[in-house]
Amino acid sequence: MIRWALGVAVVVCLTAPLPAQNKPEDLVVRAITAHGGVDALKKFPAGTSKIAGKVIMAGVEFPFTGALAFEIPGKARMEMALEQGDMKTTLLQVVNGVKVRQTENGMVSRLDEAVQAELRESAVIQEMSLLYPLLDPKKFTLKTEPDATVVGRECVVLAARARGLKDTILFFDKKTGQLAAMRRKGLSPAQKTVDEFTIFSDYKTIQGLVVPMKTKVMHDGKPFLEITVSEYTPLEKIDEKLFTTE
Repeated sequence: MIRWALGVAVVVCLTAPLPAQNKPEDLVVRAITAHGGVDALKKFPAGTSKIAGKVIMAGVEFPFTGALAFEIPGKARMEMALEQGDMKTTLLQVVNGVKVRQTENGMVSRLDEAVQAELRESAVIQEMSLLYPLLDPKKFTLKTEPDATVVGRECVVLAARARGLKDTILFFDKKTGQLAAMRRKGLSPAQKTVDEFTIFSDYKTIQGLVVPMKTKVMHDGKPFLEITVSEYTPLEKIDEKLFTTE
């Protein structure tokens, strides 16, 4: 069973270098401003993506195509068609609040609580990726961490905590304000806890938003998932039927 990862749509434009001694909220405000401002972010609480890439398990690559959809708070949908030799698998996962549903080749899967919790957390991460929710102290607790270098990019580092979210570390490029990476404790397909490190790149401006078109996910330092977004559509409204879990 493959756990999907939502493409995180946290993005920002080029801005002046960060001054020293920033408060956590300062980092978020800068990112929001660079991203087009809170009004632009709130205009699009939903979106859809067409994706392709590969999942790597036990050294074997499984190419896939698929689609993602989300609406905050708490709604997410992933469709994926995987191929490996003559084997073809279709996977559908839907999160709608506390409800989670998965089908494999059209058959409903039984998911234990750990897997359900992981999928719900993906929806929380999607909400966090819009940046402005991070400023709500009723939802998120923020803390700055020591600066770090990620894939050659000098980054300021922010730790975020929230209900339904494991401690998550966000790495923002000092020069651009872009989200360079994210680190958290994830769940592997074998349902083992892993160090999950996600790298974001290839930003593109779409309807005033700047979104990462490529995502790479590492589990315990090894490649696990690569996603390329071929089409991203920000939405003010989305069909609620997409998130039906019955």
